Amino acid sequence: MAFTVARAFKSRRALAAATAIAAVAATTVLTTQFASATETSPATAQACTLETLPIPADLFQSAKVTGMSRDGSVIAYQAEPFDYSDPATGSVHQPLLYADGEVTEVPMPGEWQEIADVNSKGVGVGFAFVNDVPRPYVWRDGALTRLLGGRGYAYGINERGDIAGESNNPNTGLPSPTVWRAGATNPTRLALPTNAIWGTATAIANDGRVIGHVTLDGDTSGDTKPYIWSADGTVKKLPMPPGVKLADADAYPMEINGDWVSGALEAPGIDAPGIRWNLKTGTVEMTDLGWYEETVAVAPDGTVVGHVWNTPTAAYQATDGTVVELPGLIDPARNLNYDNAEAISADGTLIAGWAVSGYENGREMHQAVTWTCA
Repeated sequence: MAFTVARAFKSRRALAAATAIAAVAATTVLTTQFASATETSPATAQACTLETLPIPADLFQSAKVTGMSRDGSVIAYQAEPFDYSDPATGSVHQPLLYADGEVTEVPMPGEWQEIADVNSKGVGVGFAFVNDVPRPYVWRDGALTRLLGGRGYAYGINERGDIAGESNNPNTGLPSPTVWRAGATNPTRLALPTNAIWGTATAIANDGRVIGHVTLDGDTSGDTKPYIWSADGTVKKLPMPPGVKLADADAYPMEINGDWVSGALEAPGIDAPGIRWNLKTGTVEMTDLGWYEETVAVAPDGTVVGHVWNTPTAAYQATDGTVVELPGLIDPARNLNYDNAEAISADGTLIAGWAVSGYENGREMHQAVTWTCA
């Protein structure tokens, strides 16, 4: 169903994800201890204004943004239950889409439901756990359709309607990077690089390029390596930052936009995990943003959004290294966890994410928000 609300932001029409939530992680309140200062010198946030997105009344305590169309016209977010400990409702989320002042509730079966990405036509993709099995879905023209391929996830969609994610490879029983072509429900599994045993596609560009991560050489440690597939299916690895060996890296490309890819990387000697690749120049650099399980998104000019490492503050970082902190809902000194910017529009004027709004009965509450930046 849909209900109309006052506009929380002005739609942008300029032409422009995530890793799934682990069920057990969603039940845990983070108590990360932040340093009192960082090595960055962030700019002030005076040019960005914060507005909140609506939450269905009396149903949920908080909400988080999970995706946004590249032009910023449609935002995907999810309302979270009041009590995660309630066995009847604690794991049930309500996926929502916001566009032109209207919120649409997307009905999805099961538990831990999420619309992970959406395009400007309002076509959303995501997943839900049904009988404890992850299933990929697409929401199109007011109808929810399950994508075929067994257990899996849908993480990203482009303007044409191509979907990227993972599905179960029937030959190996392992996850395989997958594309569902626009309008199709049957999976097209992408070729894995030599010696890879499984992989995931996390995002797809408008030109058909796909990014994701794979495991190599029978590695069962959980570490993954970053790769990109061209539109014709050719696969190649993304480079490592100077001083980082591929064998030591655990990398997660999350979003592709134009010639830029963003994500997270964990490796010896790396502090802030935010990373961005410039596909045109073949270069890569670490940023001052990121937390391993949260999105670091990128605009076509290379600006990345997330939050400042080791602080509770959401931010964006330009290609010249300038970090601009984004305003929150509570005093940062009271924020025991962190705000996060999940997506940025192509023109860079709209950022969507979530902010900690307070604490109730020992549990943190979140509010889905947008930041409009001059």
